[in-house]
Amino acid sequence: MKRKTLLSLIPCLVCLLVTLTPARAQDRCGSMEVLTNNLQKDPSLKAKFEAQKLRVKQDILNRKLKLQQARVEATTVYIPIVFHIVLQNPNVVTDAQIQAQVDRLNLDYSGTNADSTKIPSFFKPLYAKTIIQFKLAQRNPNNESHTGIERVVTTRDNFDLNDARVKYAASGGADAWDNTRFFNVWITNLSQNYLGYATFPGGGLPAEDGVVVTPNSLPGAIGAYGLGRTLVHETGHFFNLLHIWGDDAGCAGSDDIDDTPNQGNYTSGCPSGSSPRTDNCTTGGNGIMYENFMDYTDDACMVMFTLDQKDRMETALNVYRVSLMTSNGADPVVAYNLDAAAKSINTPLQRLCSPNFSPVITLRNTGAQTLTAVTILASIDNGAVSTTNWTGSLASLKETNVTLNQFTVQTEGVHTLNVVITNANGTPDENVANDAITLSFLYNQPLSPPVTQSFEGVAFPPAGWDLINADQSITWERVTGVGKTGNAAAGIRNFDYVANGRVDYLRLPVVSLANVDSAFMTFQLAAAVVTDPKTTGNHFDTLQVLVSKDCGATYTSLYKKAGSDLITHSEPLSTAFKPTADEWRKDSVNLTSYINTGQILLAFANTTGHENNIYIDDVNVYSVAINPVLKTKGFMITPNPTTDRINVQFFPHAAYVKGINIFNSTGQRVASLIINASGSTSYGFDMSRYASGVYMVQVVLGDKVVTQKVIKR
Repeated sequence: MKRKTLLSLIPCLVCLLVTLTPARAQDRCGSMEVLTNNLQKDPSLKAKFEAQKLRVKQDILNRKLKLQQARVEATTVYIPIVFHIVLQNPNVVTDAQIQAQVDRLNLDYSGTNADSTKIPSFFKPLYAKTIIQFKLAQRNPNNESHTGIERVVTTRDNFDLNDARVKYAASGGADAWDNTRFFNVWITNLSQNYLGYATFPGGGLPAEDGVVVTPNSLPGAIGAYGLGRTLVHETGHFFNLLHIWGDDAGCAGSDDIDDTPNQGNYTSGCPSGSSPRTDNCTTGGNGIMYENFMDYTDDACMVMFTLDQKDRMETALNVYRVSLMTSNGADPVVAYNLDAAAKSINTPLQRLCSPNFSPVITLRNTGAQTLTAVTILASIDNGAVSTTNWTGSLASLKETNVTLNQFTVQTEGVHTLNVVITNANGTPDENVANDAITLSFLYNQPLSPPVTQSFEGVAFPPAGWDLINADQSITWERVTGVGKTGNAAAGIRNFDYVANGRVDYLRLPVVSLANVDSAFMTFQLAAAVVTDPKTTGNHFDTLQVLVSKDCGATYTSLYKKAGSDLITHSEPLSTAFKPTADEWRKDSVNLTSYINTGQILLAFANTTGHENNIYIDDVNVYSVAINPVLKTKGFMITPNPTTDRINVQFFPHAAYVKGINIFNSTGQRVASLIINASGSTSYGFDMSRYASGVYMVQVVLGDKVVTQKVIKR
């Protein structure tokens, strides 16, 4: 459903045949395109969704039977809803608009909307009143009091339909709240003229589950879509409804609803008149149901769900989104007078680079009374307990960083830091549920080059290495049968990694580059893509080599490749990539500028674009030390004396060398080399064919000539 052309999908939902039809001035919904994209990217999701689709009708029949046997309708269910407003100025959307949007949902889903009078008499018997209602969340996922409205300032003008960046804080959006407890709605500007889109039950990742709508679809917006019914429509998709015309441009498609007439295409504008409106699929009788919320009419003409649509949505709620029915997300938080919470541990990070450190935690006041004193206990590996007494003034629902007493780590390896709050304002804390927090961290003493790794050991990550897998999804792993050398390599399955823009780190041991002249890291690389690597504007997988001088708090990129620059398999692959022996390339990173700058932490960072797999092997961090004589003189010949070859070396101004001549003891030139700005630091000469004796090696520099005696034995 694109601007200028409408991408329509015939819902067997997995066959998803595409047809093109004329577009409207404003395309209402991108849900089917998002579904198609998600299923194409993830074969396992596609299989699960197809199986689920086959179960839906039976689930609906089972539910109807249970209700008939009980002879009673279910009671009203209230769904906690949270709005993430992600705009450059999120304050343009007011709290009043959000409340009006919730009111619109409740009126339309309960069948109490005043404009239901527009329903023609022949469709009135089908007019449904669902049990589904919505309440603004009154707590966040941490069970702290909240308004259910989150405002996030973004630098992005708009978000694309299929990259889901609006749903991740790391890419300029807002992270979803737990989708098993909250109905997530994002309000943002969408590219390509869309009004909104939704995820179907089981049709996407949990972190992306919910609805996205634009600000100009909210109640009070100017235009044909200013009554808030875009969210009503998209929420229908969220509860498993399809478009009423079956997402085709003909009569073969179906919305899988028995009491909606067959319809050839979507309806534009706001039809008027009391007579039935017909089309090529329903040519007589009562005509098509353009008044349905799942059509594309203007907000003023969308006024009803049908009884079968109600059954389908309520079945989806009871079977696929059942946890929303028992969520406490819309319940007020029980208020405590004194409630000090250990919200997070900020220092150390996952990696510790010095044995001595002072933990830093975020202390949050989730109680009603101002905190003035808090007792905090900390220990490492359940060892000796250190007590920190914090004093200050922390108002309700505010937070501050607290530095605890210093610890010294005695041994290398993985350790656990335990932090517990015991007292608030001199009395026991009233809510102990948020008093304790733990962190596992890795400490190893820095290594000196060479640091090598070929991933042949079974343990992964190897000793001294670690992973950062922020989304707890697919990440770096040891893969056997693919190594450049040996039997194993490190790899990441981007082919199976559905989400875009996720970053996973594989971090090396801490390294100290001291008292050397140059340093490098080399590694073997194998990579492929699914999309044609010549495609412009595509979100390809990206591999970076990063360096940190502050133990992983910040990074600098030393190497960054994607698409055609990265791959070693030149053609796009539609299957998961496993490299052959000749599909590896050795890449190098210069670390010389980090010599004598303290400890450094190197990391491989994969940013997924859902393309294909990436592998690394034979990682080698090494240093090079220059001969002291060469460093002092800038010019050296070895070996001297010699019986065979000599090497003429230069440091550091190799580019100044213009030529090298070798003369015998009688002054005859026996060898000559003209150098044209190659910048090489070493040149070799074969002396084996010359008679024993003394030779003079003459080096022509840019502004002078230097000579050195060589003895040939």
